[in-house]
Amino acid sequence: GDDEHGWDDEGVFNYEGGCYAKVIDLDKENEPDIYRAIRRDALLENVTIRGDGQPDFSDSSVTENTRVSYPIYHIDNIVRPVSKGPHAKDVIFLTADAYGVLPPVSILTTRQAEYYFLSGFTSKVAGTELGVTKPVPTFSPCFGGAFLLLHPFRYAEELARKIEMTGARVYLVNTGWNGKGKRISLPNTRAIIDAILDGSILKARCEKLPFFDLDVPTSLPGVPSEVLDPRSSYEVADLWTGRAVQLVRAFNKNFEKFLSNDKCKALQEFGPKF
Repeated sequence: GDDEHGWDDEGVFNYEGGCYAKVIDLDKENEPDIYRAIRRDALLENVTIRGDGQPDFSDSSVTENTRVSYPIYHIDNIVRPVSKGPHAKDVIFLTADAYGVLPPVSILTTRQAEYYFLSGFTSKVAGTELGVTKPVPTFSPCFGGAFLLLHPFRYAEELARKIEMTGARVYLVNTGWNGKGKRISLPNTRAIIDAILDGSILKARCEKLPFFDLDVPTSLPGVPSEVLDPRSSYEVADLWTGRAVQLVRAFNKNFEKFLSNDKCKALQEFGPKF
């Protein structure tokens, strides 16, 4: 599955029996697994069909939000016989930063993990909601506020308990845009995930990102060093600083709704600040 996961006292598991993937501009080279999954028993949504009977993944005339639903067994590298496993060793938060401020990967402490999980910063992208035509920054508690039954801190607190119980490491992986408005490439993101899973990221030298106090690796296998530092994509360093100030203010404004809770208030110091 690609979305709904759980973590209980026995390990991690998935609620789903398949995936629901975006296919706008789907490319066989960049997304081979999804491309190969589109066959009998898969369902295309909002995708136009050419005269020769083949889908046209570049056509957004219906909507940018073109999708495919496919069963989990259409992917070769899956967990069998059921989608569950032992406790997580690595926890990855996915965000898409439209400000061009955050690095493609940061290493979080447990308290930082609580803060960023509680904040749930990302961006709405074109086609995911009616009227959204360009990336729009947004905050959704626990990266899924619409589905929470309890106060968001209850989930952040439980996540921290699991992290401390298992010794799992936490990473913030940003798949958003740099200072030139170019999105971080899938090959670079894959190389980052590989470095997390094989542990090579732990051997990398890190620098602190101003305002955010995040540990940012300066080099990783298969990722250009200039990609790892978001500031390098700006011709003038002050432009990054200006956008960083905007993002810090957005984080602080969003977190105000949690400050009536003393435990949440204690986490504020682990977020971005001036």
